[in-house]
Amino acid sequence: MSQRSPSQVCHHADFLRQCAADLDAEINAHPPEESTKEFLITIKSFMIALNGSFSQHHDPITFVEADLHHIWHMVLEVAKITGLEDTTHDSLILLLLYFKELGTLGGNIEGVDEEAVIADGGRAWTDLPYFGADLLAAWKESAGMTAKHRINLAAFTGKCVAHGVGGTDTVLSALWLLEEAFRGDGELAASEIAVDLVELLPVCTALLQNCCHKLLKLCNSSDQGPAGEFSMGRWLSWRRQFQVLSQSEDRALAQEAKCGFDSMINCGREMGYIVEGEERYWAKVMGLLADVLKRSGKESVGLEDIVADPSWAD
Repeated sequence: MSQRSPSQVCHHADFLRQCAADLDAEINAHPPEESTKEFLITIKSFMIALNGSFSQHHDPITFVEADLHHIWHMVLEVAKITGLEDTTHDSLILLLLYFKELGTLGGNIEGVDEEAVIADGGRAWTDLPYFGADLLAAWKESAGMTAKHRINLAAFTGKCVAHGVGGTDTVLSALWLLEEAFRGDGELAASEIAVDLVELLPVCTALLQNCCHKLLKLCNSSDQGPAGEFSMGRWLSWRRQFQVLSQSEDRALAQEAKCGFDSMINCGREMGYIVEGEERYWAKVMGLLADVLKRSGKESVGLEDIVADPSWAD
């Protein structure tokens, strides 16, 4: 087993920079209507190469960290250009979980077993070090993304949260996004809608449609998620914001807000939690369905046959 020389380490840093530039060029040239599955092979190849770089060459941990940041850059850039109907998001999740389940990367260095543990104690691959932090950093720099890219990344973020990819660090991205959209604890009047909220609302909806049950679980949990940031009060505040915005005179905005509200209003019932307002809302929904069924003469009716009002949760 050999250790890389300083010149080899420097060369590898240059190599990663060139790889990142090449990837960005491929991303920019990729036809938006085509699947992004072709990028999966490249990402997996880098992940496998990282195994060898530590176990065979005893690369310093800073070297491993650089590889990890590059891999996460690839994952996030591909996630941004992957459309909601493309299954590549799911394939990326499976790939991350696959490597996570391999456990902690290790090697025998001069007869001593060593593990790939980064500065803050995170273990590669067990903890997917830096993934959550790099995801959050991407969101904090999302002003430069297109609307479509933000929605795509939100859907991917939601799937990561739902499947536990990146642990509590990843959950912080969902929290940041919702708080960025619904700043402050006060109720937002439908006539007082900021431009950034109009842009972020579809992003929040895409997030919730993929992880609303996990977020409710965190809000209902005794430890209330990372840093105690989650609570039922916060869950109800988010739902209330969607409810208010669904009354907007802007038809497109109202429809988007209604989608977000619909993603949240049944979560408690589906998970066996008692969530304020849900029983009132669904009692009125079921009552209206019964009336429509009686008047229609049909054998059955569904939610598509009625217009439910989010204010019924009050």
